[in-house]
Amino acid sequence: MKNIKFGFFLKSLSLYEIVLLSLFLLIEILVYYLEFNRIHLEIIKIIGSIIVVALWWIPISTPLSEKFRNIYFSLFWLVICTLWVIIQKDHVTSILPLLAFVFVQIIRFVFKWIYKTEPIPLLVSKSPHHRYSKIENRKSNQNDFIYSLVVFLVGSFLSIVISLD
Repeated sequence: MKNIKFGFFLKSLSLYEIVLLSLFLLIEILVYYLEFNRIHLEIIKIIGSIIVVALWWIPISTPLSEKFRNIYFSLFWLVICTLWVIIQKDHVTSILPLLAFVFVQIIRFVFKWIYKTEPIPLLVSKSPHHRYSKIENRKSNQNDFIYSLVVFLVGSFLSIVISLD
């Protein structure tokens, strides 16, 4: 693993990451294929809804956003979000995943600047769940819980505001 500036690093993708990202990419290609061939099935709407929720909701509510520090993972995620902007006809649902990605990165930079340490994203649930980050070599603390809560609450609020427009 090679560290570079701003908390990013270069590390080859794990099998899990490759499968996850490839699955998103294949589903987007399937949706594009069905729409391109003018196959109007109800399944396109269902698959599209699942993709929007996965690309938008997972980064702001789960620790998956820690993987965005890997340049390769981030670039692959950007390709997936950009492809979704091209495929999806509805402007709000097409741009929401890309905005969620950018929002998570901005909040991460702000917290890193304030606390002088990289935040560890936590799963948002009823009670705080702490976890150990191998990347940071430390256990999560209250600042990490606050970071996760801010990402979740502000991200959800901004998503609702954008959707209402």
